[in-house]
Amino acid sequence: MNNGKYLIKNKFVAIADSNMVEGEKALIAEKDLPKSSIIFLYEAPSTTERTRTSIQVSKDRHVEPGDFGAFANHSCSPNTQLIANFDDQTLVTQVLMITICPIKKGEEIVFDYATTETDVTKELQGKKCLCKSPNCRKTIYGFNDLSLAQKQTLLLEGITASYLHIN
Repeated sequence: MNNGKYLIKNKFVAIADSNMVEGEKALIAEKDLPKSSIIFLYEAPSTTERTRTSIQVSKDRHVEPGDFGAFANHSCSPNTQLIANFDDQTLVTQVLMITICPIKKGEEIVFDYATTETDVTKELQGKKCLCKSPNCRKTIYGFNDLSLAQKQTLLLEGITASYLHIN
């Protein structure tokens, strides 16, 4: 059971049909959003359980992103970043989704799973990426399964979680 709550939820974003994946839902901008717009700020208890929809928030903790955040899909060229503030005393996490570039009305709101996940679940591991971006890696992986060059690129962009490192 998910006991999380949205502290902020952008009223200019809707759950609608995905532009990338036919028959799936996604977060879609209902108006132009400037860089640094907050899509949501969500607070939830964390768990050690990794699921297809969970967001990794520390080396070994995850949160379910709620009924709104669960529709944020993957792209190898993300337009948002997830920032987690994990409290290791209470095990509660605040997750902020913020735009890292301007987003046009009708555009899908996406983040790169490899910027938060050390590993993705078995059902996503090695699955064909459908983002259609010019920088598409063609396959969905967590940070640990990326090449050294791919890891370095993500780290240089400054949008990766603090617990992701090159080993």
